Amino acid sequence: MTQIVTWHIRNAKILDVFNLKFDDTELWIDNNIIVYRGPRDDLAATHTFDAGGRYIVPGLIDAHLHIESSLLAPSEFGKLVLPHGVTRIIADPHEIASVAGISGIQYMLEEARQTPLHIHYMLPSSVPATPFEHAGATLHAEALKPFYSIPEVNGLAEVMDYPAVANSDPDMLEKINDALAAGKHVDGHGAGLSRAQLSTYRQVGIDTDHESENAAQALERVNAGFSVFVREGTVERDEKAILPAITTANHAHFSFATDDKTASDIQHEGSIDFSINLALQNGIAPEIAFTMASYNAAKAHNLKNVGALTDGFVADLVVFDALTEFKAQEIMVDGHWYENKFSTVTPLANQSLNFTLSDSDLILPLADDMPAHVINIMPHHITTQHTVESVSIVNNHFEANTTFAKVVVAERYHDLGHGLGIIKGFNMKAGAIGSTVAHDSHNVIIAGVDDKDMLLAAETLKKIGGGQVVVIDGQVTAMPLPIGGLMSDQDYQTTIDQNRALDNAFSRISDVPFDPFLTLSFMALPVIPSLKITDQGLFDFDKFSFIDIQDTGEFKS
Repeated sequence: MTQIVTWHIRNAKILDVFNLKFDDTELWIDNNIIVYRGPRDDLAATHTFDAGGRYIVPGLIDAHLHIESSLLAPSEFGKLVLPHGVTRIIADPHEIASVAGISGIQYMLEEARQTPLHIHYMLPSSVPATPFEHAGATLHAEALKPFYSIPEVNGLAEVMDYPAVANSDPDMLEKINDALAAGKHVDGHGAGLSRAQLSTYRQVGIDTDHESENAAQALERVNAGFSVFVREGTVERDEKAILPAITTANHAHFSFATDDKTASDIQHEGSIDFSINLALQNGIAPEIAFTMASYNAAKAHNLKNVGALTDGFVADLVVFDALTEFKAQEIMVDGHWYENKFSTVTPLANQSLNFTLSDSDLILPLADDMPAHVINIMPHHITTQHTVESVSIVNNHFEANTTFAKVVVAERYHDLGHGLGIIKGFNMKAGAIGSTVAHDSHNVIIAGVDDKDMLLAAETLKKIGGGQVVVIDGQVTAMPLPIGGLMSDQDYQTTIDQNRALDNAFSRISDVPFDPFLTLSFMALPVIPSLKITDQGLFDFDKFSFIDIQDTGEFKS
C-alpha cells in the first residue's frame, strides 16, 4: 500500500553527518519529519522538489548567541538569519533579563513565536553577572525554575560567575542542579580560566564553553570534556586561531557560534554560513564543517532528532550549489520552504532611565607624579589589557586626548552613581560615543575626549529612552532602542541603516578597524579579563576586586 507524504526531494547530493560524506540520494518528508532517506517504491508525495544535482545539508545551528546584540527583536532576527541557512539558534536572553528580569524573558519567548526560526532559550544564570553589580533585576534559582516546563527552554545559560561555582554558592548550585534535574544542560563561560578551574566547572555538570581564543585553549577544553563552540562574532573573532585544533578524530566536540554579532555584519558577511566558509578557506573538509554547523551543535545541546538528514529527524535543510563556497539558495524549516512573511515587532513597555551626570562628575583628579591604571582595548576581542601608563595631567586633573579617552558608567535604574576611568584604543580625535547596551548590567556607558559632548550623549540617551549615540562638537547622531534600551522596534533593514549611520558618524572622529559600539559594550563586563569599569569604578579581573585609578603598583604590560 502506497503511503502519501508531503515532499519528495530528489536528484540531490545529501550530507550524511554520521559517515562524513555526501550521497546521491533522496528524502521523503511528511509534514515536518523526514520519513525516509533513499529511494522507496511504496511512498508517493504530494509535492516533488528536484534539486538539480545540488547539495543539501541540515539547517545550520548557531550554538550560542545573544539576540539582543543584533539590536533586533527575535522576529526580525529570524528574518535576517534564515536566508543565510540558519534554521535554529540557541539564545541566551541574559541582556534583556538584566534589564527587565522575568518579564524580559517572557517577552523574548512570546516575541519569538512570530518567526519560523527555531529559537531555543537558555535561562540566564547570572543576573546580575556578579553579586556586586547593579543591574535592573536579580534572578534567583526559584524565579528561573518554572521556565523549565516551557518547551522552548533548553537549559541554563553561560555560567560566568566562576567564584560562585568555586565557592559552592547555594543559589548558583541550585540553578545548575535545577537545570540538570529537568533533563536540561548547562552552558559554561570559562573566560580566562585555568585547566584546574575548568575542572571545577565540569564537576558541577557544566558541559560547554565558547570562550576559547586559540587552538591550545580549545584543546584544553576538549580534554576536560567540554563541547567547544567556535566563536566568530563581530568583536570576538576566534575561529581562525581555533581551527588548527580540529581534526577528523575530534571534530564531534566542536560546533559554531556567533555569540555577539551585529545585524549589519550578519547582513553583509553572514552568520554561521560565514563560519562555514571561513573553515573551508582554512582547510576544514566540507563534510566536517557542515556537520559542525548542524549535528554537532544539536548533540551539544541534547536536541533530539535535530541536525541530520535521515529517518525521524526534523526537516530543516539548506540547498546550495558548490562546496567551495557555501551560499544558501533554498531553505526548508520544519518541513516548509522558507518565505519571508510580514510581521511587526511586539512592543515592550520601556523603562525610563534614572541617572544623573554633571560637569563635575567627569572631572578626574590625578596626582602628576604617578601613572594611572588604563583599560587597553584589544581589537576584535572582548578582553582588555590592564596597563599602568603615564597619561596627560593638567592642573592635577586627567586631560583626555586621542590616545587616552575618558570612560564613564552611570547606574541607570536607581541613580546609584557612576564610575570614571581612562580607556585606550578608541583613538577619538573629538566627541563622544555612548550606549545603554553595556554588558551585562546595561548601565549607561560613555567614552569621549570632550566633556560637553559626553554630557550631551548622556542627555540624549535619557531623552530617547535608551539607545546608541555619537556626538561630535554638539552634533548628535542617535538610534533609539525602545525595547529595554537594547533592541529596536523597527524592521531589520531600518535598524541596520540606523546602525550604519552611527558607524559613519564615528568614522569622522576615529579610524579604528573594529565595531566601536559592541566593543564599548564589553568594557563594563567585570567577569571578562582583564580591567573593566562599572558604575562603582575600575574592576581588576585578576584580583577580582575594585581598584583605585592610581596606586603604587608596578607597571603591567
